[in-house]
Amino acid sequence: MGLALAGGCSYSVLDTTGRLINNRYSESGVSAKFFGWCTNGLPITDKLERIINKTYIVLLQNNTELRATGGFAGSFAKITFDRKGLKDILVKDIYQPDGQLPGHVEPPYPIQESFKQGWWKLRDANWDADFASAAAAVSWFLEQGGEEKVDGVMAVNLDLLRGWLEVVGPMELVTFNETVTSKNLYTLAQRYAELRVGGNKTEKREFLGAVGAALWEKTRNAKPGQLVRLAGLMIDELSKKQILVWVKDEEVQGDFERMRWTGRLVTGWDGSGDYLYVVDSNLGANKADCCIDRGVRQEIEKGSPDRGKITLTLRNNNEFSAAKPPIFWGGDYIDYVRVIVPGTAVKITAVKVNGNNLRQATEKDFLIPNSTRQKRSEDMFVIERRGDLQIIGFWLVVPAKKEGTAQIELENGRNIPQEYKVWVKRQPGVEFFDYELLVNGEVRVHETIDRDRSILIKI
Repeated sequence: MGLALAGGCSYSVLDTTGRLINNRYSESGVSAKFFGWCTNGLPITDKLERIINKTYIVLLQNNTELRATGGFAGSFAKITFDRKGLKDILVKDIYQPDGQLPGHVEPPYPIQESFKQGWWKLRDANWDADFASAAAAVSWFLEQGGEEKVDGVMAVNLDLLRGWLEVVGPMELVTFNETVTSKNLYTLAQRYAELRVGGNKTEKREFLGAVGAALWEKTRNAKPGQLVRLAGLMIDELSKKQILVWVKDEEVQGDFERMRWTGRLVTGWDGSGDYLYVVDSNLGANKADCCIDRGVRQEIEKGSPDRGKITLTLRNNNEFSAAKPPIFWGGDYIDYVRVIVPGTAVKITAVKVNGNNLRQATEKDFLIPNSTRQKRSEDMFVIERRGDLQIIGFWLVVPAKKEGTAQIELENGRNIPQEYKVWVKRQPGVEFFDYELLVNGEVRVHETIDRDRSILIKI
């Protein structure tokens, strides 16, 4: 009997998923009722009717041009559900509503110092390291650009689409005379993006729209085994923060928060011990993140207070300093770094880039509007207070074939003498980084971080 119930539940989950995908869902149907019984008590599944019949935006982020929430969002998909499930998917170029924005919005100073355009627009709206804040900004920019109000914003990275293609297989795009696979997706997307920059403003949108339509059609006709693999892929990407979710329904958002799918700064941190989150933003208008190796080293000297040092290492393995389309899109790494640590009982004593001491910015550095700044402030760092955290921001420029380092020295009075506890976060869009922890000069941890980790060392 147990096996029969398990088999029935598995069937109901697959059948309900298929009905949602093919717009044939009915909450009064047998599968839906059995699905509800099988998943009773599980987060989200008891709120299915509140999640469908809404409209969502999915940012399609290219994490080879890294931004705070995963990558540069050159395109987005508007996904519409009705009560029967998925109704429509429409892929758009980010520049379409971007060009409709009325008025002027003052940019964050690193955006202006890099691009010198004098404004802030949708294309750079995923700037905040806290995804809920970034998603709210994206939603606002979309509405100002003439898009309808949406019920939530999600972000996915290029690697998810690659994994999706590995499950459902290659796709033929007849209108483009292309066969799209998991291995050539990035190259083709970049080629058509370059065509857009070259003057044909419809090419990228039409290409990604064709990919989206073909991918969804293959998914609607996927076999049960493929649906199971896709579900596993989605869960894994959510657990790694390579998919981020923000919805306006506070109760549903609360469930997402508890499942750690929302990309909030404090998600997973209980407020005790230490906290470390490094956020890179590639503002070089290139795809240099294809070839960047990252390392983070923490050194702790126990005392009253503890003294510490955080060393960031970036190795730029790009062959050339600038892009060479159509075969190479990387180059020098123009990185605005944000290092996030606790805000209470932690004092920043020095910030160095490539051995040079930076000065802390003062109010005088921002007397002029951000929109008038004309060069990178590579000689200074800023500190922003955010709840129980503080964000240290500065420039780190690494030429091709070179290595760059940054060091943050601090005093930390948060930990008890017998242990060192730290919550280490990994940025969306970054697959992994090398992490090393030294306590009193002894290496206690050396591992690869591919998702958020809690680390506790007994002294």
